[in-house]
Amino acid sequence: MADASLIGHESPEGHMPVERGKVAEFARATFSDRPIFTDPEAARQAGFRDVPAPPTFVVASAHFVPSDPGFSAKLDMKRILAGGAEWEFFRPLVAGDELTVRSRVVDVETKQGKRGQMTLITREVSYFDASGELVQRMRSTVIEMPPLEAKAP
Repeated sequence: MADASLIGHESPEGHMPVERGKVAEFARATFSDRPIFTDPEAARQAGFRDVPAPPTFVVASAHFVPSDPGFSAKLDMKRILAGGAEWEFFRPLVAGDELTVRSRVVDVETKQGKRGQMTLITREVSYFDASGELVQRMRSTVIEMPPLEAKAP
């Protein structure tokens, strides 16, 4: 079960390219049909230097960063639920950007639920461009539910 010793834990750094094809796939997966996500000329006419990434595109970074056994080993992954996420945007991401991804645990708290004590783990993931500028930040919470009680035979 997760505990406060996770606070400050930093996951291995990762790198993520922002590619036109992935931007188009993400836009399609989120039901956006706006041409700026697929057509570079439409994007330039809208003021971007290339196709912009949809706002929550950075969640795809989970496919680019190394796994973190130091984090997942402290959780019972069978009892994990997504508890929400929020983003801060410092500038639009566009195709051609190369991002460095850094993640750390910023909070661990316990709460009493109907099924018992649950643990809420909040991670902050920061995305930096090639110049080292912070371009986006995501805070997400996972909930480790209490273990199910064994059923009587």
